[in-house]
Amino acid sequence: MGNDLAVSDLAGAWRVPAACLVLAFALLAASGWCVLSRATSPSDGTVINIGDQAVSSTAVVIRETTDDGLFHAGDEVVSINGEPVRDAVANGIGGESAKAGDVVRYELRRDGQRVDVEKTLKLFPIMDAVGKNWPTLLVLALILIVAAGIFTARPTDPAAQAALLSSALSFITTSGSTHFQLEALDLVAGGQFWRWYTGEFSFMLLWAATLHMAIAFPAVYNKKTFRKQVMAGYLGAVLLYGLMALFAWQFISDPLGRFSLLGSPVLPVLYTFPLLILGALVIRYRTAQNELDRNRMRWVVWSLGGGALLYSVFFAVPEALVGRTLLPTELHTLAFLPVPIGVAAAILRYRALNIEVVVSRSLVYGALSAGTIGLYIGLVSLLSLLFPPLDELWQQAAAAACVAVLVQPLRSRLQALINKRLFGDSHDPYRVVSALATRLEETRTPSETLPALVETIGTALRLPYVAVEILSPAGSVGEHVATFGEPTGELFRLPLSYQGETVGQLAVAPRTSREVLGRRDRLVLAEVARHAGAAAYTARLTRDLRRSRDNVVQAREEERRRLLHDLHDGVGPTLAAISLGLHACRKAIGPASPQGELLSTLQEELDGAINEIRRLAHGLRPPELDRIGLVGAIRAYAKAISTRADDQGVTIKLDVPISMPRLPGGVDVAAYRIVSEALTNVTRHAAARSCAVRLWVDDDLHIEVVDDGIGLPEQPATGVGLWSMRERATELGGDCVVSAGNGGGTKVRATLPLPKEGG
Repeated sequence: MGNDLAVSDLAGAWRVPAACLVLAFALLAASGWCVLSRATSPSDGTVINIGDQAVSSTAVVIRETTDDGLFHAGDEVVSINGEPVRDAVANGIGGESAKAGDVVRYELRRDGQRVDVEKTLKLFPIMDAVGKNWPTLLVLALILIVAAGIFTARPTDPAAQAALLSSALSFITTSGSTHFQLEALDLVAGGQFWRWYTGEFSFMLLWAATLHMAIAFPAVYNKKTFRKQVMAGYLGAVLLYGLMALFAWQFISDPLGRFSLLGSPVLPVLYTFPLLILGALVIRYRTAQNELDRNRMRWVVWSLGGGALLYSVFFAVPEALVGRTLLPTELHTLAFLPVPIGVAAAILRYRALNIEVVVSRSLVYGALSAGTIGLYIGLVSLLSLLFPPLDELWQQAAAAACVAVLVQPLRSRLQALINKRLFGDSHDPYRVVSALATRLEETRTPSETLPALVETIGTALRLPYVAVEILSPAGSVGEHVATFGEPTGELFRLPLSYQGETVGQLAVAPRTSREVLGRRDRLVLAEVARHAGAAAYTARLTRDLRRSRDNVVQAREEERRRLLHDLHDGVGPTLAAISLGLHACRKAIGPASPQGELLSTLQEELDGAINEIRRLAHGLRPPELDRIGLVGAIRAYAKAISTRADDQGVTIKLDVPISMPRLPGGVDVAAYRIVSEALTNVTRHAAARSCAVRLWVDDDLHIEVVDDGIGLPEQPATGVGLWSMRERATELGGDCVVSAGNGGGTKVRATLPLPKEGG
């Protein structure tokens, strides 16, 4: 039963990828049919569609002057072979197919005058159209290469499925309507209108697929919600077209006006889906669960959103409003060039979907194909200028030979560039070692050494995870003292040795969970590990020294607590009882007698001793810290000292957390002493009107006391107070710096280290 369920789950998991693959192949096959259909059908050379709108709502107008000069831009087509075009669109588009060589009669209205034209049909110049629209081929090739690479590596990933569908829809959109415009002949003969309509309907679905991609990348957090959103996207696009068609049937009686909407399925989507896509990307970015997903999203936001916006601004909207685009129509697909670039950048830079190896090969051969085509076209164009016309076999062979000679160097260069971006400097161990040495020279403290080491290795080799593990004295793995990234699979470990002693391990993760480190990577890591042993040994010594210091401080604080307890609960009450006894004896004997005066003197000396013991106890550990905490103790001291200050007093502003994390022994005492000593100096020596005290906690506890007083003298003397503040910070491994304030006065800034996880 368990095996049957597992097989059933596996089959279910592959059902959607299989359906996407079948649908993608069907769309690509349909795009091939569109090209074949257009290539084998006659053409009159006219263009009547207004971008993605089939015709104008008032007349069928020719948009471009034909090469033979028979049709002029702005000509209105009244009838074809005696059939009015209004009747043609009202009674049904198309009709009996025409053939190349047929003569077709056109009645035109040009500048208000009737013009009759006879046109001999020719086969559609398919190669001229393909050459004219080379930008589209370039963009489609890159999109398909990236999408195929993503889907091959991660067929069950929703983003990979959306990418594959988008690329397939891009092909049928281009072959259906983008490359091959709607002609006047298509309204009365053959089925070419339906080829154009198929492309426009696919374009409508392409916008929905783009929205699908926007909400699937880089990860799906809630599958149920995701499915609803995807269905809403595709059905919403169809529903918008349905509403427009319903409006056309119900409220537009003119056949051309109705046809201009019914024959243009993408129109309502063009004005709504770009905003939906941008909105979805913004929401996905704001709800991303980690910073890595946000970094990936930035690239896709700018590529998808930017492509949609560029197309709308430079092509779709201007053509719908004024009848012409801001840039040549054949360049419109370049608006979507950022899409494959952005997705590839998200994969390469932030390892989205973990498919770097596949993308590496896809990009190499995709870029090589595009470069080869461009190089061949360039050489052919150059030879045609030098030796016109280019119809000799030797000229074409020379161009092909030049391309063949340059292909291998070009491939090698492309492979090197892309491998450098994907896999770093694994081919050059000495460059990695040099980068590591340079980075270690820039570190200022021992605690920065190992984090710099793992970051340099991870960055240089493009590894997702690098860690240094320090061994315990018994030889077992003690802790991760420095990490970079997140592990993606089984870790590969190398020993870190110093003077024959193994002090730790270098742990790295392969670039993907299904990849193992290659021989070149292992050689580079072994070379790096040989140089990193000294850094690991220094880090272990620093760690041991820090722990020893922390133990000393902790033991001292515990001893102080014990002494405070003994003084407070033992010696203090005993002396207080003796003082009460002396007072009782003095009253019994008589205060005026010599014995009473002696007892009075003894009682005063004893009270002085009690006060001194209280002062010593307070010096060991201020009781306020245990009673109201560090923040409360600082507030109480600041309030007390501001009211005791001479003259008009000092305004003390506190910027402290509402609550503090539990601080180790000695840190809270040192922080309180530093703040109180700094405030004492402000009231005694600074002649300040205001003082700001700020405390905050990140990895350490930070203290800042700034006043607006007279500042430091030119030759500041190091008094007991300043020495005490520095000493308290230094003994905890921190620092305390007294300097001039930015706008005058004095600034005291102290940093007290807090225990790190694992340390």
